[in-house]
Amino acid sequence: MNKKGLVLCIVFLLCAGMVMAAGSKESATVPATAGIGTPDKPVTVTYLCKDVDPVTDAQQLGILEKDIEEGLAKQGTYVDLVILSAPTGSYATVVPIAFRTGQINPDLIYFQGNDQPLAQEGLLEDLTPYIEKSTNVKAIMADHNKAAMKNYPYLLWLAPARVQIPVMRSDWFASLQSSKALLANPSVDNYYALFKEIKDKGLAKWPITTDGGILKLDSVFNHAFGITATIIKENGKWVYSQATDATKNKLAFYAKLYKDGLLDNEYVTKTWETMEQAFYEGTAGFVAGTAGDVVNVYNNKMKEAQGVELAVLPPAKGVSQAYQSIDVTKESRGFAMNADSKVKDAAWAVLEYMAGPEGRILDKLGLEGIHYTMENGKYVLTKQFPSWWAKFWPTMNGLDTSKVVGEVLSSPAIASLDAAAKYFAPDTNVLLPEDLLPLKDAMDKLYREYSTDIIRGVRPISDFDEFVTKWNAAGGTRISDYLATVLK
Repeated sequence: MNKKGLVLCIVFLLCAGMVMAAGSKESATVPATAGIGTPDKPVTVTYLCKDVDPVTDAQQLGILEKDIEEGLAKQGTYVDLVILSAPTGSYATVVPIAFRTGQINPDLIYFQGNDQPLAQEGLLEDLTPYIEKSTNVKAIMADHNKAAMKNYPYLLWLAPARVQIPVMRSDWFASLQSSKALLANPSVDNYYALFKEIKDKGLAKWPITTDGGILKLDSVFNHAFGITATIIKENGKWVYSQATDATKNKLAFYAKLYKDGLLDNEYVTKTWETMEQAFYEGTAGFVAGTAGDVVNVYNNKMKEAQGVELAVLPPAKGVSQAYQSIDVTKESRGFAMNADSKVKDAAWAVLEYMAGPEGRILDKLGLEGIHYTMENGKYVLTKQFPSWWAKFWPTMNGLDTSKVVGEVLSSPAIASLDAAAKYFAPDTNVLLPEDLLPLKDAMDKLYREYSTDIIRGVRPISDFDEFVTKWNAAGGTRISDYLATVLK
């Protein structure tokens, strides 16, 4: 190369470097997801979530799609968000099956259980690299979110720890003589006295109701009976708590509640809809709901139905005192990304946007003109606001409430979050390998059968010992041997 050519080459490289530097400086202010799609050719992202149905709620969800698309477009990301309808049936059961068989193939999919086998089959995307590069998602993750994602990086759920908090009508609670004793010492006996007084005074047909199972009751009573974790050590062995003496004692108490007419004798057939209806109408007096948003919904609907707010109650006190122990081996529910999605960056851009400042307003406050109006630069919540719930991230993290006029969360909802933090307990649990999952499923089915029959008086409490024998034969012994290799 001659001297002139060498000089031209150097000049070219210097100019290229300046352009690249300028580009780098400019990109620092642009979201990491910018550059996806174009105004003329947005990237289609499909989304599936429980109770988010474009058929039954076409108007509001159409506005939501448009608002998200416009918000992303302002950041240089162009997507066409399409909300899908879930298959008919129990969401937690039918959605994983439909996803595995290809009946549905969304880019973003909300699971409410039964996702672990899909992850083990490689059908769900590892979200770790997306989170590491994120700004918004990372900023609003709580410690339990971070721990769960570290253990199981396929399901993301930016929400307060999912704790079931017991509530009842505040006017009824204040009218009971047993309420003061309960607050002073929330023992199992004092809880029984509260339920008995509700029954004796004729306030409700059923002092307690639940939605087909006993998990909501367990959040109130597990620790009192010594069920402090999913897996506990008994007689020197790691075992699942369902097959322990502590659970036997708890089921005997539930059976007494049922026999004495204090536990809804129709609880087995109750769905969450009929459970809530019985609560609002006054047929039942005591339920448990997830801290934060769900308690908020319960409170708002009770105010609408009966004109009163809810009282938040503590967990029962005994061997220990806490609501259900928080499992961080994995999220029990949340959003996953389809491993076969062709638009993963665009799909993540939607989740990232909804975790950012604009997305938090949209997700938590709802739709302008319906759930809030803008007045003098402030978000003024309307009478329709209580009907809205977050379609992505239920957490309050990242939401600037300084310009909000109105109550985003009711006092009882805030109290439920405070109570969840006060009575927090970490869980001990492990993710089982795929070959042990069918055994655990069979064991859980056995527990549901025996526990339901014992509570309803179909079987005597003495049959619990028979259950333990069958439990161990079905896989309890084999899994205990495995747990011994994992838990030290």
